[in-house]
Amino acid sequence: MNKPDPHTLFILGALDPEMREIARVLGVHRYAVAWAATGGQKCNSSSAYDADSALQMVQGRWRNQLILPRQPVVFVECAVARHAPVLRIDHHHPGDAGFDCRPHDFLRGSSLGQLLHLLGLEPDDTQRLLAAADHCLTSAYQGECPGVDPDELLFLRASWQAKMSSRPFGVVVSSILDAARLVRERYDALEGAALFLDPTLMVPDLPEGAARAGRPVRYRSMEPGGQVKEMLKGASAEMISSFMESHHALGRRVYGNPYRGYAGAYLN
Repeated sequence: MNKPDPHTLFILGALDPEMREIARVLGVHRYAVAWAATGGQKCNSSSAYDADSALQMVQGRWRNQLILPRQPVVFVECAVARHAPVLRIDHHHPGDAGFDCRPHDFLRGSSLGQLLHLLGLEPDDTQRLLAAADHCLTSAYQGECPGVDPDELLFLRASWQAKMSSRPFGVVVSSILDAARLVRERYDALEGAALFLDPTLMVPDLPEGAARAGRPVRYRSMEPGGQVKEMLKGASAEMISSFMESHHALGRRVYGNPYRGYAGAYLN
């Protein structure tokens, strides 16, 4: 696809560090940005592909975004009912441009990398970190993404977690490193993962710590509304596929990507 028409509307999915940078880049290049919404509320990661509308921020307040019938629209990690995009920027589902990209090809795999390529831009150092973290966090922490320093990645990720959780930066770094130590200690070679299966005893920063440790982790968490979700992260493609198939056989709602090393299943 050529560089987007100046009137293109980009509709973005759930907010995370990568999506925040995508929105910033689009704003710098004067493209219209809206956020996927459901029932008048901005979507989160579990609802971004079931959006029924879009919202825009106007003078600090959310407003409905009008999508004109012939306006070119690009979906970034989302989908809005009754609207057909001219392009999807994504890496979550089979058929997405970045779905099967390996760690060494993280820029082509990540949504941020796809956007930068679309706009004819070269990534800076921070953008490389953001793209690698979002596409393949465990591999990035293990030095498998060219040009990505694992210690710089830890600094970036801890800074974001500190901002989002209102915790001091040093506390977050210590928490991540403590979680990494615990994952190494509890790694079960027979299971091929460190197990944390009691959702009432969640370890702070466990997924981040496991990625830093470079060990697969299988854990359960309590979701809003009382749902229990089981996750497997940082594992091989074969382990991820087996995890997804076993839960799917039990009739559970499953998602994941073997190429990116993660999967999840809702147990109830």
